[in-house]
Amino acid sequence: MKLSHRLTLVFSLFGLAIAGGFQVRYSRTIRQQSYALVNDMTQGIAEAVRLIVEDHFKTGETGRLGRRLEHMVRQTGIATIVVRDRSGRRMVGRSGDVRYLSRQARPELPLDKVEDGIYDVEKRVSLGDAGKGVVQVGFHTAALEQRLREISNSAVRAGVMAFLAITLAAWLIGAWFGLRLSRLVPRIEALPRDPEGFRPIRNDDSSDEVSRLVAAFNRLGATLKEEMLRRREVEREKRELSAMLVHDLKTPLTVIHSGIALLKEQIAEGLNGKSKGKQRTFDLLEMSAHRLHRMVEDVLQLSRLEEVSGLRERVSVDMAEMLGVCAKDFELVAVERGQKIALNIPKRTEALVLGDPALLRRVLDNLAHNAVEHTPAGGAITLALSIQNNRVKISVSDSGPGVPPEARPDIFRKFFQKDMKRHVGNVGLGLALCEKAVLRHQGLIGIEDASPKGACFYFILPLAQPELLSEAVCAPPLAAVR
Repeated sequence: MKLSHRLTLVFSLFGLAIAGGFQVRYSRTIRQQSYALVNDMTQGIAEAVRLIVEDHFKTGETGRLGRRLEHMVRQTGIATIVVRDRSGRRMVGRSGDVRYLSRQARPELPLDKVEDGIYDVEKRVSLGDAGKGVVQVGFHTAALEQRLREISNSAVRAGVMAFLAITLAAWLIGAWFGLRLSRLVPRIEALPRDPEGFRPIRNDDSSDEVSRLVAAFNRLGATLKEEMLRRREVEREKRELSAMLVHDLKTPLTVIHSGIALLKEQIAEGLNGKSKGKQRTFDLLEMSAHRLHRMVEDVLQLSRLEEVSGLRERVSVDMAEMLGVCAKDFELVAVERGQKIALNIPKRTEALVLGDPALLRRVLDNLAHNAVEHTPAGGAITLALSIQNNRVKISVSDSGPGVPPEARPDIFRKFFQKDMKRHVGNVGLGLALCEKAVLRHQGLIGIEDASPKGACFYFILPLAQPELLSEAVCAPPLAAVR
């Protein structure tokens, strides 16, 4: 429940309690005052009737008394007037309804306890020669009760109006507070998602808690935005520096690599196998230069992926053909190391995807290179492809030491080097590049155990839809993609 709704509910209940309390108290006070006023009035009338009765009994004009009492009943609306002697015998009785004369008067009942609609007042009276007696005067209470009900209904209506007014005021107060907080809550929720898009909330100069909270949020957001911009600038400078370094390293590495290859050929021709030690030294230099070249390429590719959100090109690529070319390219390296490369692709299989052919080939090269590096002499490397549910799965398996389970969650993280058995001297960028490239193609990448031993790296890509293939540009010959 929103805070504004809670405030409205609390204030409404509070207003209901106040309005109900005032209504009950007002009705009770009016009733008590009315009963007291009516009681005083009836006592006065009963006293007047007593004086009239005494006067007539003193003069002996009892016949005239009956007519006068009847006149009083008709004119004043009194219910009954009954004169009784000391034994309780009725001597004179007048009423607007004869049935009232037969009722038992109950003068001991207070006005608020009357149930039959007649309130009785009794006065002692002197009856002349007849001695002492009482005069009982009965008053109708129907008009009084009707008036009290009207007053009570008016009080209820006034209470309802007061409750509605308090509820409206509570809603306005709650909406005012809720409006102030509602401007703050979405900004707080959006701040972690987009700190750089922070804009301060307009705030008044009051010193209440909400204004202080808004001011504190504005300071926090401004500080976070400034820090994020500063970090982004630092990251941009780092990427530019890395790109510059990588670009500057590629040229001398290419020269070194070409020079080593040329020297190897010259030494081999000049020595005719007389200096195997020097030949081995040049082999090691060539291998190190090749690894350094791959590392530089990984850094360059990874920097490009992090700089842009999409792909440089999106064309139709046959992954079955690309996997076959990759296996052929690594076959000579594997043979030199005493390894075997097996290619497992179903016959007449075409696995077309939409993507960047150079980036996909880089993924295959990195996985195949890792498999070659981690497979001992006499081991086997398997490159496999399968299609299921409009997705193509490509796996590269080796027969090396494998990857321990505790290292697998972080195996695709940059600079990860926890597993020393699979350490080959690089800086841990190859698999990170593979993950980013596969994710950029809307795929997924993972690792599992190979059979009977070793590691199996795989990635899954969605097959291209026929309607998209008609619009896509065909990839260049895969043999030319490196």
